[in-house]
Amino acid sequence: MRKLFNVQVIMMLLLVLGTVVTASAKGNKKDESNNYHAKQILIVGLHDNVKSNYFYNGMIAEETGMQADRIDREYNSIIAENIAAAVKEGGCKFIPATDNLVDGQVLNEIKVNGESEDSYSDLSAVPTEELQKVLNKAGADYLLVLNQHYLKWQEQPLRTLFHIVSYSLYDKDKKEIYRGNNYFTCMNLENPDKVRKISRKSSSKIASSIIKTLED
Repeated sequence: MRKLFNVQVIMMLLLVLGTVVTASAKGNKKDESNNYHAKQILIVGLHDNVKSNYFYNGMIAEETGMQADRIDREYNSIIAENIAAAVKEGGCKFIPATDNLVDGQVLNEIKVNGESEDSYSDLSAVPTEELQKVLNKAGADYLLVLNQHYLKWQEQPLRTLFHIVSYSLYDKDKKEIYRGNNYFTCMNLENPDKVRKISRKSSSKIASSIIKTLED
């Protein structure tokens, strides 16, 4: 009888201990979840960053239905929104910039060198404290600059329009972490809705490159 009683006591102790351990594990996971912070990346497109070896703004506006003075905003907005939409969950979140998020002093001081695939941005003239203010206001850790949207037209071997998007990633101290480019193609200049659709895969690749860089 005493042996049976001892076994019952031991079993009860093990059950209580298991409950405590489980609760502790759940608490730790909850704490980890509360302390987790996804990397936030603010996306900015530069003014007058749409260039071409063939098309000028009047032609682009006529063929696409865009306003000539808003072509850069249209293209930048499409790419930024597609990049953000490509990431549903995970360790990174992309934030397309709005006018009230980015100070003109920051945006206007970002310079672009090179062209097409060789385009890259230069933040040397941007005051570090001003960049940090912009990022803090957006709740962001990094700045993704859409350097240039280059419309490269070729006649041979097939009539093709290459949309080449170059980009650079910076941290809060203006250190360049990554630069790259990606492209999508079409046969002619397309309206914004069509561009939004055909650029999704390319924009998703840009997002993947940034995420991979920050995870390494």
